[in-house]
Amino acid sequence: MKKKVLAVAMTGMLLPVMAHAVDYTAAATAATTEVNSAVAAAIPVGILVLAATIGWRLFKRFARG
Repeated sequence: MKKKVLAVAMTGMLLPVMAHAVDYTAAATAATTEVNSAVAAAIPVGILVLAATIGWRLFKRFARG
């Protein structure tokens, strides 16, 4: 009997918590905007590093003298 009363009491306490809907739209939009900005800023730097690495390896390969 005690377990049943405890289960009913806990269910009664959880229902208001479960019924409360949280809207994460604003937070998700802000996070997406920040990620997009960071990626847009990082792509040119990554391309520059990749080009410098490839250029250095080609120089080392063909400039033996």
